[in-house]
Amino acid sequence: MIVTPGNRSFAVAMALALAALVFACVLSLAVGTYPIPFSNLISFSLTDTEMSVLSALRSPRIAAALAAGATFALAGAAMQSLFRNPLAEPGLLGVPTAAALGAAISLVIVGANSALALWPGALAGASVSMIALLAFSQRTHHGATAQLLLLGVALNAAAAAGLALVTAIATESQLRTLAFWMLGSFANQSWSVVGAMLIAACVALVVLLRDANALAALALGERTARMLGVSAHALRVRVAIVSAFAIAIVTAFCGSVAFVGLAAPHIARLWVGSQPRRVLPLAAVIGALLCVVADIVARALAAPVELPVGAITSVLGVPVLIALVMRAARVRGEFL
Repeated sequence: MIVTPGNRSFAVAMALALAALVFACVLSLAVGTYPIPFSNLISFSLTDTEMSVLSALRSPRIAAALAAGATFALAGAAMQSLFRNPLAEPGLLGVPTAAALGAAISLVIVGANSALALWPGALAGASVSMIALLAFSQRTHHGATAQLLLLGVALNAAAAAGLALVTAIATESQLRTLAFWMLGSFANQSWSVVGAMLIAACVALVVLLRDANALAALALGERTARMLGVSAHALRVRVAIVSAFAIAIVTAFCGSVAFVGLAAPHIARLWVGSQPRRVLPLAAVIGALLCVVADIVARALAAPVELPVGAITSVLGVPVLIALVMRAARVRGEFL
């Protein structure tokens, strides 16, 4: 492979992001209600209690944070390329809101008695929105990018309305449980659940990387993409469905982790430019890093009380969103 300034900057950025991610994971293993000394971690001289804490509690939640962060970042980068809009994010297609509606129905109407029982309803709600997206994608061809965006807006509005109606009849304890789930948490994740999330993240990464060149061509416009041999309709279906599928799995188990899918791709572009083949893997690592760091803050800031991870990522992402809105107002139609 020819070494170019772009390849060199990508390699440097990826190495730095991976190093920061490894450090954050080690820090996450040590931090918590039951702190574990770094010396014990590095020397592997762990007591039985420390080993139990690491294997049963902290390792699964770190793996869940890695999978969730990478998935939201990949979906965000894909949505921004697909819609050629720097403000696009994973919730644009309505999957997280539909998952929240399904979780609310499971909790309030069906009568689930714990936060752990929310995921079947959340997965069902996300699946309904995915079926709607798939059916729509199969029935439309030309000019369907804007129509797909409108469908996402409609799904979001319908699910939000349903969520408001369901929560209006919820009890105070049910509202607290639902609110904490909706703001995201990586706690109490089993290895089977984490495995499903990691598989979803890997599938999304493989499929989206395979379509990276096609997404780059689509950035030049659908007519240009067709001239380059790219089927805009098939690309639209693959990217939308794969992104929605991965987000549905993660949201069902962890709730919505706000702003990661918006911020991580832009941070990646600041480092390596706008080529999807470089942005996608780097954004996945940055998204994973953001979620691991947010999880550390959520556990350490008000210990032993655990704060919602989504609230932490929202606070970190607000300045990014404000900067993006201001830039979009100054430079109309320019893709970041």
